[in-house]
Amino acid sequence: MRAWLERALERSVLTEEARYYLLGRGATAEIVKDWKIKCFDIPEEPCPYVPLHKHYGQFFERVEGKVIYPLYSPRGKLLGFDSRSVDQKDNLRFLMDDAHWNPTWVGMPEGMDGIWKNQAVYVVEGIFDVFALKRVVKNGVVLGSGPARLSHKQIEFFRRWRPEVSIVYDQDDTGKRGTELALKNLRYHGVSCRKIPYRGKDPGDIWDQGGEEALREAFPYL
Repeated sequence: MRAWLERALERSVLTEEARYYLLGRGATAEIVKDWKIKCFDIPEEPCPYVPLHKHYGQFFERVEGKVIYPLYSPRGKLLGFDSRSVDQKDNLRFLMDDAHWNPTWVGMPEGMDGIWKNQAVYVVEGIFDVFALKRVVKNGVVLGSGPARLSHKQIEFFRRWRPEVSIVYDQDDTGKRGTELALKNLRYHGVSCRKIPYRGKDPGDIWDQGGEEALREAFPYL
């Protein structure tokens, strides 16, 4: 399954419309290249794992044309992807079975270089929040947990590496609840952590509203 998906992503390309969209949402050309972000093209061979056909289609046609954000383990193994269309919010995540035994982050394995150097880690929710906050965090690692919560494997990851963790979840009720639970669990396991207060809905929205200048105003201490 992994080899099939890797081949499908390798042959896919990023359209100019999608590239323009990503840069407008805060990504840099370097991130687009290094993270291998593509628009999914239908492969020539069907997905070898038949049970997935019901949910994604025999050739994963349900994600055809969507922007694909590959998800990797800290060691660089492909675990799946996040996806969405350029013109609508129709997010769809696909994870392989072994993703359940790995900490799945948006921003890996790139972030491991900073973690090896004992840099602080800033945890946001989605990929656009990662794009935005990386604009203002110059000496630290920005990772996206996906939903506004830390999984058991993500907490275990921090317990092992012991970075200083800052939670920068959305300012809605879900984000606030996720923040409090994340801090509670991290402290229970002896991980140094804090909540980052800021004004705005979320880092991605702040970027959309005012670009890098607005981000610097919202996060002046980063």
